[in-house]
Amino acid sequence: MHLANDSKLKSICIITTSYPSWIEGTNEFVRGKFVHDMAKYFVKAGIDVYVVTHHGKGTSSFERRDGVNIHRFHYFLPRFETLAAGSGIPENIKYFRNKIQVPFYFLSLLLYSRKIIRKNSIDIINAHWAFPTGYVGLMLKMLTGKKLITTIYGAELFPVVAGKMKILRPLIRQALNGADLVVGISSETVKAAEKISGRKEIYIIPDGIDIDYYKPGNKDENLLGKYNCRNKRVIFFTGRMVERKGHRYLLEAMRYVRDVFPDVKLILGGHGPLFDELANLRKEWKLADVVEMPGFLPENEIVPMLQSADMYVLPSCIDKNGDTEGSATAALEAMACGTPALVSKVGGNIGSIEEGRGAYYFEAANPADLANKIISLLSDKELLGCNKPESRKFIEERYSWENSINKYFGVIRGEVQVARNKK
Repeated sequence: MHLANDSKLKSICIITTSYPSWIEGTNEFVRGKFVHDMAKYFVKAGIDVYVVTHHGKGTSSFERRDGVNIHRFHYFLPRFETLAAGSGIPENIKYFRNKIQVPFYFLSLLLYSRKIIRKNSIDIINAHWAFPTGYVGLMLKMLTGKKLITTIYGAELFPVVAGKMKILRPLIRQALNGADLVVGISSETVKAAEKISGRKEIYIIPDGIDIDYYKPGNKDENLLGKYNCRNKRVIFFTGRMVERKGHRYLLEAMRYVRDVFPDVKLILGGHGPLFDELANLRKEWKLADVVEMPGFLPENEIVPMLQSADMYVLPSCIDKNGDTEGSATAALEAMACGTPALVSKVGGNIGSIEEGRGAYYFEAANPADLANKIISLLSDKELLGCNKPESRKFIEERYSWENSINKYFGVIRGEVQVARNKK
C-alpha cells in the first residue's frame, strides 16, 4: 500500500509517556514500540518527526533511529525517577511516591516540548494518551498556536469511567474537548472518551502492526527446547503480570486442558507484582509439568516464540480499578506471525478481530470457557492449520501501518468519513 501524504503536513512532534529504550535487560526495551512504529511510518511518508519523552535507564538525551528524532528529558532527580519507569504511568501512579512526581513530569514535558516545537517549526502536535500528555498537548497548543491531535488508548480512561481517580475526570474532559482532533485505537476506547468528555467527533484508527517485523517463520526448535516444549502442543502468552492482563485465568484454564491433552505446554511469560502469586497457584494446582513461567522474555525470543506456538491467548480482564485492555495488539502481532489467537471479549479487544478469521473470542475471566475454546481448536488439526494463513491475511488487510497512517492523513485532511465512530 502507498503512503498518501497529500495533507501538506511537513513536521510533527509526538509527545508520549511510553517509548522504547532499546537498552538490553530493561523493561523499557520495546515498551511503547507501537509509538515508534507510527513515528517511523510518518517518516516514510516524508514527514520530519520529533519525539519528546522521558529518560529511561541508560538512555541518552537525543538519538536518531529509523529517521525519527528522539528527545528525552529528566523530570526528577534521575536516581528517583519512578513515575514512568517499569510498569509505566498507568500502573505506577497508583502509589503515593509516584503521585508526587506528577507535577514535575508535567512541567518538564511542557517546557521541553515547547522548546522542540519552536526550534523545529512543528506543524502538528500529536499527544499520545489523554493524560498527562493530552493535557500537556492542550497547553502546548495554547502556547504555540499549533494544531493538536490527541491519540487515546484506554488505560487512561477506563478507570475514570469506572469511578476511580475522579480528580482526573475534569482534566481529561478538558484535554479531549480542547484538542483539534481526537483518535481512539478501538471502539471501546472511543466510547469511554465520549462518556468522560461528551465529545462526539472522535475517530477510530487502530494501531498498525509492523508486518515486516512480525511475520511467519519456521518453528525454532532450539527455543522450544529451552522452554521444555519440543514435540508439545504449545500455547503462548506474555505480558506484564498485573491483574488486568488476566494471567490467572489462562493458568486456571490449563487445569482443564491438560486432562484432554497431556502433551500440552503453556509458556506463560512476563514478570511483575503478581509473579509470585501466580507461581504459587501453578504449584498448588500441580501444573509444573504443563506450565513454564520463564519470567521476562528477551525481545529476540518473542517473534520466534510466536512463530513456534500453536496458538496465542490474550486473557485480559477488568481489574479492581476498572482498567482493562485498550486494544488486542499482542494477539494481532501473533496473528501477523501466522499464529491463531484466542482473545478475551473485553475492553478494546472487542471488535479487534473477526471471529473465525484466524482468531476467536472467549468470555473474559471465565477459565472454563477459555479451556473449552483451547480444547476445541487443538482438537481440530485441519481448522488449526487453516487458521494460520488466515491469521496473517487478516492482519495484512486490516492492520498494516500504511493503512493506519493513511487514515491519519484522511482525518487531517478533513475526510471525517474515513474514521468516524459509527454507532
